[in-house]
Amino acid sequence: MSDITHHRTPVSKDYKSCYECYASILIYPAAIHPDEITDYLKQQPTLSEVIGEEVTNSIGRKRKVKYSIWKLCSEGFVKSRDLREHIDWLLDKMVPRNKELKKLQEVSGLSMYINCVWRGNRGYGGPVLWPAQMKRISYLDIECAFDVYFFNED
Repeated sequence: MSDITHHRTPVSKDYKSCYECYASILIYPAAIHPDEITDYLKQQPTLSEVIGEEVTNSIGRKRKVKYSIWKLCSEGFVKSRDLREHIDWLLDKMVPRNKELKKLQEVSGLSMYINCVWRGNRGYGGPVLWPAQMKRISYLDIECAFDVYFFNED
């Protein structure tokens, strides 16, 4: 992503109003095994769970997986507090797989979306998308959701 002078918000790895952010593509594959998604997209997920499996979380609690999921997340891969860089990382991996994503979108019961998590510091400003990113998301014909949280230091 290049800085464009007429945009109000330049790209900044140290985005002042952001504490933490990341972006993910989540695919709920219905009857398809998540490993088939991996093979089809030629992309390793950062998380893959299969319905009925028992998984243990970071504090030792066990649960049964209710829905299979295939997830690719920028968390831990992109060192920036600018959500645009996380989204670009994700899009750089997914846009070349556009044909494969379109075919997956035709599978009955399968759903997918991009989810962005943005945790803000106290102050002004929130996540920003540039038109070029919106075009790339539109090209994939995928919705984009935002989970936005604000911390109060008082």
